[in-house]
Amino acid sequence: MGKIKILDLHTANKIAAGEVVERPAAVVKELSENALDAGATHIDIQISGGGLEMIRVVDNGSGMSAEDALLALERHATSKIRSAEDLAAILTMGFRGEALPSIAAVSRFRMVTRRPEDILGTEIVAEGGQVVKQQEAGSPVGTEVKVEDLFFNTPARRKFLKSTGAETARITDTVQRLALARPDVAFHLCVEGKTKLVTSGNGDLEETAALILGRQNLRQLLPLKWEGSLVSLHGFVSKPSLCRANRNLQFIFVNKRPIRSPLISDAVQTAYHTLLPRNRFPVVIIFLQINPEEVDVNVHPTKREVRFSHERDLYRQVLSGVKSALTQASLIGEIRDAGRLIPQDSTVNLSLHDYGLPPQPSPPTRKAIPVIFDRPSGGYRQETVVPSEAATKEPATIPVVWEEKEASKPFPVLHVLGQYCRTYILAQSEKEDLYLIDQHAAHERILYDLLKKDLSHGDLPVQEIIPQTYELDVQAAAVMEESLKLFASLGLNFETFGNNTFILRSVPIFYKTSLKQEELLDLLEQAKTEEKINLFEKTMQMMSCKAAIKANQTLELSEMVALLNNLAQTSQPFTCPHGRPTVMVLTKDTIAKNFGRA
Repeated sequence: MGKIKILDLHTANKIAAGEVVERPAAVVKELSENALDAGATHIDIQISGGGLEMIRVVDNGSGMSAEDALLALERHATSKIRSAEDLAAILTMGFRGEALPSIAAVSRFRMVTRRPEDILGTEIVAEGGQVVKQQEAGSPVGTEVKVEDLFFNTPARRKFLKSTGAETARITDTVQRLALARPDVAFHLCVEGKTKLVTSGNGDLEETAALILGRQNLRQLLPLKWEGSLVSLHGFVSKPSLCRANRNLQFIFVNKRPIRSPLISDAVQTAYHTLLPRNRFPVVIIFLQINPEEVDVNVHPTKREVRFSHERDLYRQVLSGVKSALTQASLIGEIRDAGRLIPQDSTVNLSLHDYGLPPQPSPPTRKAIPVIFDRPSGGYRQETVVPSEAATKEPATIPVVWEEKEASKPFPVLHVLGQYCRTYILAQSEKEDLYLIDQHAAHERILYDLLKKDLSHGDLPVQEIIPQTYELDVQAAAVMEESLKLFASLGLNFETFGNNTFILRSVPIFYKTSLKQEELLDLLEQAKTEEKINLFEKTMQMMSCKAAIKANQTLELSEMVALLNNLAQTSQPFTCPHGRPTVMVLTKDTIAKNFGRA
């Protein structure tokens, strides 16, 4: 007798349900998507016990006839597609016809539905996938589905669910994503009899985003609108001051379908390169409108992942779109009453000119050295400032005078007031707001941009040094051998010396410090798991950081002026290459308010 047997329908349905209905949130998702496909403009969702005890979804959609309602509980019964060819251009949320039978197979299920043209609706009751009652019933137009005792007949699946609170949080997240996907639909989520989310359904994405993220966070979002040959983008991306330790507040939609896409998430993260610290993620709400023939939505049982036909082109266009939103605004964080960071708005990108600070001889012989800037016609100019002995002892304002090229710029015109804690530069804007600039982070950004500029021109100046020797372990030495040309392109010229030993012969001319063995080992360790382009980037960041002026270092007023002037002309003056902020602002109004003057 053969070993292979065809499973009975009851067992097959339970297996299918396990693929589609992973947890209570999946039930809410599938029922809500059915409501959206039915043209609902209002969806009411109620849950208790984390969705295990009860889930009730009521919509005002088109409803179903008695015949269709019964047929909808059969597997692969759908009104969304007619043939395999239809899978190539799907715009509906659902299409497989698996949701209702899968949910009914693992719960005590009740559905009441009515079409506008029918006087009475239809009620269907099922337990464990078996229909136990079908009858006419009075009901409003639309569909109501009530799911109770979820997974009552599959205890193994129920055992692996999280706590009631955790499952409720997943359901809330699911509803939030659907509400953002369709701001033209009113959603009402009620948990244990208490309202958790209500959206108006007026189509205003900003209003829906404010309800979900909060008004304070909404003020830290930049509008995104971008058109490409393959995709159009709209939505919001956050200033660097609004970031999280995970991607939970990244909302991505393809043709209004909420999805999770490593490809798109990585493109977004790359757009924030040097704007965020490591392992910090921006908050984004991004809608991608793309030809449905370019998207395969049939690659995951729950449809939460999709596949794209031209992934490389899509990656580039998403990256360009997000970067365009970031480069058109100021990213300066504002110090508010409770220490929250709220960015300011402004526009435009600037160019970079000279290396950062002039050389700094040891006191008392140090004198301020005038800084000369190359300037494009109509560009910026700096007054040559050589402070007197008296000036260096007083908090006198040394103005930075720039020729205005445009009405507004992302980095403000600042007048230096002095130095605070020998670490921060205090400056005042033309609006009389107070700015604090981290001198180390600012100089680090300047050096990083200049290093990139010299590398792009192929003229990075280097200097020979007293040879330094590094003895590495076998694995690190292997990575080092592969990376010699990469390091050489950055001005770090190593030679092999046998027995896993290497000698450093030269460094970039601006690099005034030694490269420690632990720093080299850290770079090589990262290179074991990351691509070489990341090693290149990490090395540039490390050199810029090491060569920059430090905290607790006294600066002359002319040096502070030079630092701010150079920072304003970098590609991204608001953060250092590691993503830490370079500048923050305390507005005149906030100061007046705290002193009781406003």
